Amino acid sequence: MGQKLTIEEFNQIVKNFTLPNVIVRNEYLYDVYSNVFDGLEEISSSKQVGYSFDVNSQEIIFYLLGEYIYSTSGLKEEQLEKFISNDSFKESMSNVIADKIISLGVYLHDERKLTNKYLPPISSMELYVNLMLNVVNNYPLKDRTNAILVDLLNKTLSIARCILKLLCDGYETEAFAMWRTLHECECVLILLDKYKEKVIPTYIKHMQYGLVFKSGESEDENHQKIFNQLKAEMKAIDLKSKDMKKFIEYGWLLAIPEHEKVENFKLNFRDGVETLAGLHQYSQIYMTSSEILHGTPLLIYSNKTYFHLLTIVNLYESFFRIENVFQSLFFANISDDAKRRYLDMKKLYFSQLISIHKRELNRLQNLNKKSK
Repeated sequence: MGQKLTIEEFNQIVKNFTLPNVIVRNEYLYDVYSNVFDGLEEISSSKQVGYSFDVNSQEIIFYLLGEYIYSTSGLKEEQLEKFISNDSFKESMSNVIADKIISLGVYLHDERKLTNKYLPPISSMELYVNLMLNVVNNYPLKDRTNAILVDLLNKTLSIARCILKLLCDGYETEAFAMWRTLHECECVLILLDKYKEKVIPTYIKHMQYGLVFKSGESEDENHQKIFNQLKAEMKAIDLKSKDMKKFIEYGWLLAIPEHEKVENFKLNFRDGVETLAGLHQYSQIYMTSSEILHGTPLLIYSNKTYFHLLTIVNLYESFFRIENVFQSLFFANISDDAKRRYLDMKKLYFSQLISIHKRELNRLQNLNKKSK
């Protein structure tokens, strides 16, 4: 059983925390802590949850400070005194903290996990992504063209990291749905990196169109000027008002000369962005991910192992392409020291990533064969 802290020990711990925009009342905080500790100790001793458990003072303090900051942030001293003098608030806070500790600790629902952060398919990828993010976030921005590429690459790598965390937590279908967003980002990234100044200004212009469209009608002169420009561009290519959202999202593709050579080209993702990026072979997988995203029966009755492997394989394939863009974009402008560290890491780990992809792909293919 955990030992209850004295008020001196409690104050020393709280002193180590920076509590933003709140007036700290240590005696009040200690009273709530004591109420929670005593209540949990009684529940544990009586085995009301089925068994006894250790009462963790540190966990109580974390929840307590969270509740206190959220409840009192921004209150002036007079308002805070009213809050503190209300015994029902104190009792409510104590009960809420105890409930959260029991529900999110003793009774925490945990998904069945097929991997963890220490296994190479996760840890090797996360190590690589982490170093790339450090390079991206320290990249010297010189112009708007670079800025959009850096921001998009940053977001793409962050999504890859998010997918790894979802897999570790046992959320395979959710991770696969997130891969859909990653795939959309990588396709845009490939096109913007390939055509750079030929396409990026148009892409940025369509981002501006999107902001104007979302804000609706406005009497602002500049707003109206942009809206009129949008409508004029649509009229020039014979698009109607019903096509506005489609044109805003994908009209920038018309700045790519090769779009005229694409059979059945359309202003959408699969027949536009994905095809021009040279990744139309992923359209079926993308469609499967879309079904998961939109709550079809495939989401409800999904095979955890299948979607785990499907996500890992496609995440790795996306990552290899993203890494190519990373090198082409950054190596000309990063320091020799950063370049050396990255190349040293690549020498050690890239071949491992290729081997991991091959192994996971074989597992996926074997699983598919068994299911037929």
